[in-house]
Amino acid sequence: MNISSVSSSTTATYASSSSSSNTDEITQLEKEKTELQKDLQKVRQSKDDEKTKQQEVKNIQNQIQQVESQIQQLKSQKTEQNQGAGQGKTPPPTPKDSNKPVGGTSTANAAANSTVGNNIDIQI
Repeated sequence: MNISSVSSSTTATYASSSSSSNTDEITQLEKEKTELQKDLQKVRQSKDDEKTKQQEVKNIQNQIQQVESQIQQLKSQKTEQNQGAGQGKTPPPTPKDSNKPVGGTSTANAAANSTVGNNIDIQI
C-alpha cells in the first residue's frame, strides 16, 4: 500500500517557484539600488547650489533606504519559504521502541519505511 504525501510536494513546488520569483525581484531591486547610488554620486558632484544638492541627496537616500527595505523583506520571505519547504521533505522522527512487538506478538508489528518522493510504504 502506497500513501503519497501530495501536500508536501505541492508546498515544495510552490516554495520553489516563489523563491525563484523572489530571487528575480531581489536582483531587480539590487540593480535599482546601484542606479540610485550612481545618481547620488552625480548629484554630489553636480554644480547645483548646496540647498538643491542636499534636497536631491536626501530624496535619493530615502529611495535607497526603501529599496534596501524591500530587498530585506524579500530575503526574509525567501528564507521562510525555504525553511517551510524543507519541513515537508523531512521524514517524521521514529520512536525508540518502534521495533518492539505490539500486543506481545511479532505479527502485530507495523514498520513504516520512508522512500524517495515522499511515499510511505506501510507493512502490517
